[in-house]
Amino acid sequence: MPTFDIVVTTIFEPAWLDGYLENIRAHGHMEVVTIRIICDRKSPGSVYDAAQRAIEQGFSIDCPTLEEQERYLKDLNLPRDFIPWNTDNRRNIGYLRAWEHDADVLISIDDDNYCRPDSDFIGAHRVVGGQAGTAGKSQCASGAPWFNMCSLLNDDSGSTIWARGFPYRDRDPAADPALQPLPSELVTSRLAVNAGLWVDDPDVDAVTRLAQRPYVDTAEPTNVVLAPGTWSPINTQNTALHREAIPTYYYVRMGFPVKGMLLDRFGDIWSGYFLQCCAQNLGELVRVGAPVADHRRTTHNLFKDLYQELAGIVLTEDLLPWLRELRLSATTYAEAYAELADAIAGQADKFTGFLWDEGGREFLSATATHMRTWLDAIRTLSGP
Repeated sequence: MPTFDIVVTTIFEPAWLDGYLENIRAHGHMEVVTIRIICDRKSPGSVYDAAQRAIEQGFSIDCPTLEEQERYLKDLNLPRDFIPWNTDNRRNIGYLRAWEHDADVLISIDDDNYCRPDSDFIGAHRVVGGQAGTAGKSQCASGAPWFNMCSLLNDDSGSTIWARGFPYRDRDPAADPALQPLPSELVTSRLAVNAGLWVDDPDVDAVTRLAQRPYVDTAEPTNVVLAPGTWSPINTQNTALHREAIPTYYYVRMGFPVKGMLLDRFGDIWSGYFLQCCAQNLGELVRVGAPVADHRRTTHNLFKDLYQELAGIVLTEDLLPWLRELRLSATTYAEAYAELADAIAGQADKFTGFLWDEGGREFLSATATHMRTWLDAIRTLSGP
């Protein structure tokens, strides 16, 4: 049985935790699961209390204090500001600790993703690292550049919705690939990623929330494997990847000034696309579907969300055509990520136009530098 590390960062009350603990215990996974809770300066003390209670019940919980987090990063010789406080970027500490402790599967969740009692959460993510043909019955999306994972969600409005990070130029329902049986040539291909879905409030961008306010009550009981050349946004909500891919899952640092805005809320989208680029080049696959989580999103100012997302939407729109065409020669995930960082650094100055001329190129160059620093930490933890 592989080992699983669930990583979450939180600044809210730990209402999400009990559901995962109950699900893990009910399905007999206590011996193979560690939950890594990465607190921030805004996190209430109740998070530490809940973690301690779970430990007393026999669960494996890693909830380092803020001081322990600082010492951990210092021991890795990381710059003091490499993982900023009060940001989603803190989850990178959990990813590093999962890598350090030899987790076979990393599962990333948000603190508003609630485990559904009608599913085996760990069992559904267990397909990661295995062959596509042995991961239960799956359909295959092929023959088109993009698959809209939200097509598997039943939205109460009846309108088409698209996952956050899905390029706007490709938002055409008629272009969605038809689902077909998994072809024989993909049966033995390894699954690098399993992206679970979400009901209630789907992971869409602020434009969609303002215009459509979608609500999802159910998801189709269909698992979809993306064929080579077919992509989808991948976030950090209910997403699993096998150990070898962890070096490519650095949560991209946000907060960079671009044309008077602070680019935000797209760090997970960029990390997911970088992971997917490496997996595609290494001949591994992404599956979308189970398990399904309840996304009980906290109240947001949607206009503020839009302000924070706009730069990410624009830059992503321009980055993706280049990223999709990039060919890497590396044979391991860590090597592919290093090659990708070099390619991004070399490409950064070639992007021009709206937002690129006013901070976009600098953001891309800084991202490449952060990716290399991240790999240095991975290598440090890997030992000689």
